[in-house]
Amino acid sequence: MIHDSFSDWVEACVLRLRKSHPTWHRLDGWDAGGNREVVGRFRYQDHVWVVHGDTRFDPTLRAYEAIRNGHFPDQFVVERTRSRTKSRWCLNLRPELRNMQRPKHFYIYEQG
Repeated sequence: MIHDSFSDWVEACVLRLRKSHPTWHRLDGWDAGGNREVVGRFRYQDHVWVVHGDTRFDPTLRAYEAIRNGHFPDQFVVERTRSRTKSRWCLNLRPELRNMQRPKHFYIYEQG
């Protein structure tokens, strides 16, 4: 299913998942390792974006709260990925919302 917005996806999936699994740090429940399994899709700026399972709850819910509180109507920055094999677009949180650490723990890519 493709949700109409990031907020719609969070409300339909992430909040329920967080309530069911309060000890999880990531959407897939894993403790470590990459996971490119798609756990959600939503529309943003006329594109469809996919969320990978290794995305963490913290940055996801930080972006959601910023939207709900009206602080940042445009909470994302569209950036090029750092991949050496193929270049594509990803979403990152606005600098005001993100923890500047790497890895960013927020893995959302334009659906190809």
